[in-house]
Amino acid sequence: MTEWYLVWVEGLRGPEPQKWSSDALWGQLGRQDVIVRFQLTDREAKLPLDQLARLHPIPTG
Repeated sequence: MTEWYLVWVEGLRGPEPQKWSSDALWGQLGRQDVIVRFQLTDREAKLPLDQLARLHPIPTG
């Protein structure tokens, strides 16, 4: 079964959210620009990226 993640990465204009599947995750694990990764529930995986970014904001501090 495919798992989904909301991943915050360092973008050209600051942190940006991306949605990754576990099928493609293995090729992404070594990336140095990943800030944080949130595993999504089945319900969350169906939501658009803007809603996910509001549910799982980038950690501050």
